[in-house]
Amino acid sequence: MSTRSFLRGLSFVLVVVLAASTAQPDALSVTKAEVDAACADSSEAYGVYQERQSAFEEAALAWERTLQEIEAIRYERDRLVGVVDRREAEIVGIEQRLQDLAVELYMQGGSGSELVLFADSVDELITGSEFLAAASRQESGSLDDMLTARADLERFRADLGDLDAELQIVEAEQAAVSQDLGTLAEEAQAAYSKLSGRCQDLTAKRNQEIARRRAAELARQRGAGGGVGVIDGFRCPLPGSSFIDSWGFPRSGGRSHKGVDMFQRWGAEVIASGSGTVSLGNGGLGGMTIWLSASNGFGYYYAHLSSFNVSSGQRVNAGDVIGFNGDTGNARGGASHLHFEIHPGGRGARAVNPYPTVAAACR
Repeated sequence: MSTRSFLRGLSFVLVVVLAASTAQPDALSVTKAEVDAACADSSEAYGVYQERQSAFEEAALAWERTLQEIEAIRYERDRLVGVVDRREAEIVGIEQRLQDLAVELYMQGGSGSELVLFADSVDELITGSEFLAAASRQESGSLDDMLTARADLERFRADLGDLDAELQIVEAEQAAVSQDLGTLAEEAQAAYSKLSGRCQDLTAKRNQEIARRRAAELARQRGAGGGVGVIDGFRCPLPGSSFIDSWGFPRSGGRSHKGVDMFQRWGAEVIASGSGTVSLGNGGLGGMTIWLSASNGFGYYYAHLSSFNVSSGQRVNAGDVIGFNGDTGNARGGASHLHFEIHPGGRGARAVNPYPTVAAACR
């Protein structure tokens, strides 16, 4: 698949997700009018919260877009590097055949043999008129192959240069979006904390219902994408974080996103979502990771931590601080966030969309 085709497919996915996230469902138990009325006594903070949250969601989608562009460009670049390496090896082989021919001509003392003594390079040798005339009678195919391979190599190297320039531009865009994500998440949470208690309660309830309704629709469309909804005793894994439903977003190598990315300041406390036993890991795409095998049979996976607050094999209770938010693994250099997964059958079982569960617990 070409880089351009990959990105066209990605753009379609992001547009669909954005449309789903901005759709206003009907017949919710909490109406928008009720939320507006409850938030009238903190209208300024509520307006700021809505504006910052909307800006965060747009920035999160932009971050996903740049992430996929970078991965697609790197994939195409790796493919092209392989092509260049093969062309260079092919040219070395052709040059060796032509050098062997030159030695043969010299040993035979035929036309062009004196060029072998005075040529300073392979290029000078094979472009000499006498050698070309002699070679055309014995190795015309090699000469044609050399010219073609060198022209291809020059074109591929130019394409590599273009990809490198494009990669620098998109990486700069991602760095800017990452900074915006952190700022917007903090501002949205700061505004939310200033809302009255009733305003917070109704806002959270309406958002949870919207999340559950969207998850149910996704479940009809794509199975595990619907999640499992509310889990008894479930604790928010990263309190005060901001996030969107990014389940199923494309990833490099044909993968898809199997979790939710929760953005919070670097070093924020990461919480055990249930009681159980933890297992720590360090390396690969997830960087510093924790598997929590909960007593309810669920497996909870945490990735990109900056440090641990537990040790492998330790028993923890729901609500315990087990680590701290970070940017390890393939999140290095980006916005610090927690990648969180839910596996109803435990570690090793299929993951389901954690967004509906997290949305219900984290607001």
